Formats: sequence, structure tokens, C-alpha cells
Amino acid sequence: MLEHIRVIDLSTDVAGAYGAKLLAAFGADVIKVEPPGGDPTRQLNSIEPGNPDAGILFAYVNANKRGVVLDAGDPADHEQLCALLRRADVIIESGAPGEWATRGVDFASLLEERRSLLICSVTPFGQNGPRAHWRTTALTAFAAGGQMMLCGDPDKPPLKTAGHQAYYQAGLHVFASCATALFAVQRTGQGDWLDISIQEAQFACLEGAGPAAMTRGSDSERTGNQLRATWGVYPCADGFVGVAAMARQTPTVYACIGHPELSEDPANLNLLAYPENNELVAALIGEWVSERTARQVYEDSGAFRAPFSLIPTPANLLTWGPLRERGFWREVDHPVLGRHSMPAAPFAIDGDRGISSRAPLLGEHTDEVLAELITPPTTHEVSPRNPSGPPAPLLDGIRVLDLTQVWAGPYCTRFFGDMGADVIHIEGPRFPDAVRAVGAPPGDRGYDRSSYFNEYNRNKRGLVMDLRDPRGHAAFLRMVEHADIVIENWSTGVADGLGIGYETLRAINPRIVMVQMPGFSESGEEASRVGFGPTIEQMGGLVALQGYEGEQPHKSGISYGDPVGGTAAAGATALALLRRERTGEGSRVIVYQRDNLLGMVGEYMLAESIGHPIPSRIGNHDSNFAPHGVYRTSDDEGRVQIAPAGGVMQEYHDTWLALAVDSDAAWSSLCGVIGDPRLGQAVYATLEGRRAHAAAIDAIISEWAASRDAESCAWELQAAGVSAMPVMSALMLVRDPHMNAREVFQPISHPAAGDVASARPVWRLAYRPLAALQPAPTFGQHNREVLRELAGLSDAHIEEMARDNAIATAPI
Repeated sequence: MLEHIRVIDLSTDVAGAYGAKLLAAFGADVIKVEPPGGDPTRQLNSIEPGNPDAGILFAYVNANKRGVVLDAGDPADHEQLCALLRRADVIIESGAPGEWATRGVDFASLLEERRSLLICSVTPFGQNGPRAHWRTTALTAFAAGGQMMLCGDPDKPPLKTAGHQAYYQAGLHVFASCATALFAVQRTGQGDWLDISIQEAQFACLEGAGPAAMTRGSDSERTGNQLRATWGVYPCADGFVGVAAMARQTPTVYACIGHPELSEDPANLNLLAYPENNELVAALIGEWVSERTARQVYEDSGAFRAPFSLIPTPANLLTWGPLRERGFWREVDHPVLGRHSMPAAPFAIDGDRGISSRAPLLGEHTDEVLAELITPPTTHEVSPRNPSGPPAPLLDGIRVLDLTQVWAGPYCTRFFGDMGADVIHIEGPRFPDAVRAVGAPPGDRGYDRSSYFNEYNRNKRGLVMDLRDPRGHAAFLRMVEHADIVIENWSTGVADGLGIGYETLRAINPRIVMVQMPGFSESGEEASRVGFGPTIEQMGGLVALQGYEGEQPHKSGISYGDPVGGTAAAGATALALLRRERTGEGSRVIVYQRDNLLGMVGEYMLAESIGHPIPSRIGNHDSNFAPHGVYRTSDDEGRVQIAPAGGVMQEYHDTWLALAVDSDAAWSSLCGVIGDPRLGQAVYATLEGRRAHAAAIDAIISEWAASRDAESCAWELQAAGVSAMPVMSALMLVRDPHMNAREVFQPISHPAAGDVASARPVWRLAYRPLAALQPAPTFGQHNREVLRELAGLSDAHIEEMARDNAIATAPI
């Protein structure tokens, strides 16, 4: 799909590298450019310290690429680097704002020289604002975005999730935004400069916490391993299992555990609203799972389609039958690491799950790539539709029929709407979006006033129509004639059962792109499994890897599988559109949400496959750096959690500082800032010494931080060259000077919810506009408009459907 695209990867962290890796998997010629000493990630999780080709993390996130070594400070190398950049279709970089300009590389001039060029800058805090030049690590980047404050137990420090999740999230944005922009380039010939903030990428997916902070000034913090009895982690006979049931699935859980009578009490179907019932339900679930092994729980629950899940380790996943049967694990030979396993791409386009090849050795392809500079550059033809007109949003003119619900699918389609597509969000009169009323205040039309639903469904039109009604079914098929994309995240088989499967749609519109988002698979034994975001992260290997040191696996603070699956789906859809632009043919896209999560802990899988496992469940410590942790700082004046109906539910005063010493030089700087002579022991001068005495060092840092303000500490440490960051909550971010300097929070007026704020799209473009922010649709708000325009129905026909409840403006 991308065989004519050349990507120059100048990035030095996981975010840029992972985004480029996914582009390479689908045919792009990605050239990793490194300095003579190699990319910094080469030294992380190394099986042979000092050998630049022995790093596990680098080998994973730089698979499928060619590698070049060039010294930008050397005149000859600089000239060759610039020549390479002039031949690029995409440049991905992660330097501090202006850093490459100081090295004589002017991105703005490159864009002027080549109109179709795309540049993607992915940095911790974006290209402007007070913190734009702050430096982060996996820990401090995660602390910046709000998710860390939601992860962990209420009586313990905020907990970092496993690996490099802040960077992987941003890497998915790199992939999806570049794929979408490449589609726009193919249509118009106009490139752009993308600005992606890792902090903003995380804030954009705080589930209900972000919308609550923006709309009613409410904060949220850690809830532990159980948000409610039917949403959490339980010990079983031989380990741990998870369960994640929304109201519609809760009766299946009760039937599975042998207590169907629980469903007779409506309070047991809404444990968030009736928390006093949690103790009894949790005890019954706990009793049932404790008598069974994890595999027994998994198999027994499958008969009821109850959303229980395993919490597998990397070793379990590498031998998991359904993954092996689908060819998910790709075997790769590496000269230093040996033969190892890597995940396939997280999606398939007409069955294509991309290529898998090993990462380059340091400078392996330098001669080969530089020799190509001698030949005249190749150009690929584009056919601009409106080259002289004003720039339009990336997806201007694209129409999407959005059948998705809850979070993963709507999160994906919000990208489409933000980028200018006409998105029609379709619900059923008797089957409204399951989050329509989540967090809504009491009163009339609560289903139109949910801050959760409204935040993730902005820039869409709303249609409420019964697809089981013959008239609704016929109207939908007529709409398909005028659509570019149909997307659903239902259980496997539902679309075919409704008579709107891919083959049916393709017969009507051969150019249609149909996107399906199963939790696990569209076929085989996993196809019938029910999966929400927590289930995805549990089955995807993340939860087994994270937790407080010596304690049980710990869930993330959000339904993590959902937004990352949505971002991957947005990128996959853009690739399918790009291919359609070149071939004229539509396609079927399947986004495997669990597989997407597996890709975000891929280094753990690679490490396990070669017998060098990466340490897991180590709390906030790190196997590469020390000290590395989260430290309590002085309490603030207080933040409150406000109920949707008003009134304070909880008050928070705790503040925390995340700190990561990633070099001996940073250690020396930290000692200078703290000024405690106890840190001057010679044994602490090396990483090995600091790791051996981590508890003593942490105690000194904790003592120093306890009476200080987290924000002031972070500024002082960053100025000294130490990566530090306050652990931000959702409300802290809404009040944050940096976020406000970047105008993240945009005013929006909703017809039912009133004047509120919405988070600016994560993808920022230098030249093209974004779609003007429009509020989420009220229930059935655009029924008449859409059915007239896209289905050709008369007012009389529409009125008849309304009388028969085939369409509706209120849930039935």
C-alpha cells in the first residue's frame, strides 16, 4: 500500500519509531537515521550492554526499516542528510522545537521546496508553550498526561503502566495522522507539518475524567483494581482473572456465576449508581472465581458470553493457540538477538497484515542508501482535485456511516469528523449508544447531556433508525451508495445478521471501505468473546506486566484498550482510503483490538521469546534507570470530585513528583539540586550502585520532596537537566498554564448540555484547517435531514417511520 512512499525517521524515542514501524509494515521505505553513537533506545533492555545491536526495545520498534548513520555536525554528512530529506515523502522527528534548525536543517524551507512533503513532529509537549523544551522519559511522559493519576490504589502512589505506554499512544497518532495526511496529499498534492503532543494524546483519552473536568470542574483519581464489582480484577485458583461488564452484559455475569436472581434487582445492573450493592456482588463473584483456574473461568464464561478474561503473561501469549493459528506471531532472525517473535500489525486490509523484518544493525544500510542519492529522485504522480483553491481539512468530502458505540469506535470516528469528514452516528431507537447517559446530570433528556458521550461524538450528525425494520434497512443501504466508509464495533456476525455485511455493501458500492473492530477475532474460537477496553488490556498482556512491586497485576486507570484501538482504526482506515485512491477499489478492514494492545508491549514479547524477559510488576521502578519513581509532595489547596447532580463526592489534596535519572550526568545534577550530603556516596555514582541502593536513595528524595511544591520541583530539576514532572490529574491539566497556552480547551455550545469545553484535536496542522468544532448530536437530531439527503426519503415516508418507531428522537 505504501511501496512508493519514503519515510525518513529522525526520531529518538519510541513514539516516532513505532509510528514509522507501522508505516513500514505496509510497504513504506522507512530509513532510520542515527548519529554515530546510535539511537538512545539501542541501549535500553540490552542483552549485551555496550553493544548497540543488542537492544531489545530498539529491535522491536525499528523493525521493517533500513538504517543509516550520519553525523549532522559533519559537513559532508550534513549535505547527504539534506539530500536524503529532499527525497522524503514523510519526515518523522522528535527533537525539541528548533533543535534541528540549530543543526542546519530547516523544515519550513523543505516544505516550501517540496509542496507534497509531510513532516510529523512528535514531542512531549508540542511545538510551543512553557514546557515545550522539557525532556521526558517513559515515566515522566506518562505522568504528564493525566492517566497516571488514575492508575493505582487510592492509598498508594500513582502507578506507571508497563513499558512505554505514553510513547506508544503517541506512536499510534504518528501512524494515523501520517496515513490520513498521505491520503490528502494523494488527492490534493498539498503536504503539511503535523504537531503531536504526547501530553495531549493522553489527555484526549481520559475516558470520563477529562470530560468531567472540562464541563463541571470535577477531578478524578485512583480507584484501585475494582471500579465496581463487575469491572475489575479477581484472584482465582491459579492466578488472576478480569471481568468488565456494562449494564447490558451484567446479567450474563450473574448467570455465569450461578446467581441469575441478582438481575431481578435493577440496582445490581447499575452498581455505579448503587455502590452499596458492590460488596455482596463482589463477594459472590470472588467466591465463584476462587474455586476455578483462570482457564476454567475463561471457558465457563464463554458459554454465557460473559465478559470474563484471562490475564496472560508473555509466555502464555506466545503459546496461545488462537494467536498461533492466525499466524499472528512473526518469526524474525537477528544477527545478535537470534530468532525471535514479533507481533503482526494490529489490523488487516483485505487480509494483509503487513510485513515483518528485523531492525537494522547500526549503520547497516548507510552505503546502500547513500548510493541511491546518485540516481535521479523518483517522483510519484498525484492528481490534485483543487490545487488552486483554499486548503481544506484532510478528510474533506469523505462520508462515514458510523455504527459504533461506547468508546473505541466513536473515538476513531471523532478523528474523521475533526478532519472534516461528514460522520453520521447511527443508533437504534431501542438500542441507543450505551454511554449516552453515562455521567449525565438528572433531569429531562439526560441521554443528551452526558459529558462522556458528547466529548467523543462531537463533529458528527446523529441518526436514530431501526436497521431491523425493513424501511430502516432499505434506507441504510441507499445511504451506502453515497458513503465512503462504514464502520462498526459490534460482536462478530451482527453486521451479517442484519444484512449489512461487507459483501452486501460492496455489491452496492464497490468503493466502500468497511471497518470492523472485533475485540479479538472475526473467526475461530475467540470470535464470540465479548470484549471492552479493560478486557482488551487484560487479554493483550498489559495488565500482567504492571503492578506495585510484589503485588498482583493491576488494571490501568482507564478502559485503555478502547482509545488505542480507535486510533489504530483511524490509521488503518486512512490506508484503505489511500489504496482506494490509487486502485478505485474499496476494502474490508479488520482492526483486532487485543492484537493492537499486544503490539504496544511488543518488546516484552520479543524479550520472552529469546529467553531474556524484561522485569515486570516492579511498581514505578525501571530496569534501565535509577532513581526512578514517584514521590509525594506537599498537599495542594484541594480538588473535588463533583457528582453529575452537583455536590462534592470526594476531595483530593495529594500531589506527586515523577522523577527519572537516565544518566550519570543527570544523577550528578539531581544531587546538586537536592543538596543532601547523604547522596554523595561513591557507590551511588553508577547505575548499578544506585539500583542496589534504590530504597535508601528513594527515602532521601522522598524526605526532600515532602515539603515542596511538585511544580516548582519539576521546573528546578528540568533546568538542571533532570527529567521530572508533576503527576497531573485531569483537573490539573484543565487548569495547566501550558495546556492553556496551547489553547487545548475550546468552547463549544451544546443544545442540551449548554456552553462547555472540548479538547482540541490531537493532530495539529500548520497549513490545513481542522473542521470547526460542532457539538455532539442530540438523540436523532438529524433524522429528517439525513434521510432526505442520503436516502432520498420524502417527508411523508419519514413521518410514517417516526409513527412506527422505525426512527426516533427519544430512546424507546
